[in-house]
Amino acid sequence: MELRQMLEKVLPPSMLPYAPKRFEVVGDICVLRLREGLLPYASRIGEVFLEAIPGVKVVAVRVGEAAGEERVSPLIIIAGEQRTETVHREYGCLFKIDISKVYFTTKLSFEHQRVASQVKDGEVVLNMFSGVGGFSIPMAKRANCIVYSVDINPYAIKYLEENAKLNRVEGKVIPVLGDAASFTPPSPVDRILMPLPLKAYDYLEHAVKTIKNGGTIHYYDVVVEKGENPIEELKRKVTGRLRELGVNTDVVYSRRMRSIAPRRSLAVLDVKVRWG
Repeated sequence: MELRQMLEKVLPPSMLPYAPKRFEVVGDICVLRLREGLLPYASRIGEVFLEAIPGVKVVAVRVGEAAGEERVSPLIIIAGEQRTETVHREYGCLFKIDISKVYFTTKLSFEHQRVASQVKDGEVVLNMFSGVGGFSIPMAKRANCIVYSVDINPYAIKYLEENAKLNRVEGKVIPVLGDAASFTPPSPVDRILMPLPLKAYDYLEHAVKTIKNGGTIHYYDVVVEKGENPIEELKRKVTGRLRELGVNTDVVYSRRMRSIAPRRSLAVLDVKVRWG
């Protein structure tokens, strides 16, 4: 029986148009968002998802917006086991996560692998907003590299340390608790990741001070969908700021990744930087 048909059995007809159509499965936890009018039916909806999705043992609902640099929104468990910790598998990598304490999304799985595929043996990488290691772990598994992984959330660093052990990349992934603007690697790095939209722009100055001549910055930001091409506008914004900071640029890759709100999308730029 399809999910829609199962929901029809537990929701009144007036509520069916608002039934959740999108969800995310992290490990064995299914995460939903519900309209306020559906909250009285949350436990029934949770039982449907628990039955309908193979392998799911917990169903949880996000009940607010993500706040602060930790990017974690509150949640409640509506069905299944009463826990928020799980182990998620992605392209052969294991990620132990507590979804109530750290940010992680399966929607970046392609991007994790796209960036990891570019890393070469001998590189030194700085991940300025590492979380539990979504980018850092695949890079360290793929290449003989060093990945300095910085995050301000102590829970993220705790799980990053565990994930480095789970994936046997201790010594290659270097966890650093703190603000990325206050951390400087021992020597300039080949590659910098800036996967914190809305904050990355403010950290470009520190990135320029940290990267090698000819290095690559993977820059993530939110673009507004309007008349002009939003990617081209983002390119002008970022390359303009980098020129102000004294470096030449070459945008070697750009992509609108996915919609995150009405008229707002997540986008990425890969930018080569050089002096002179």
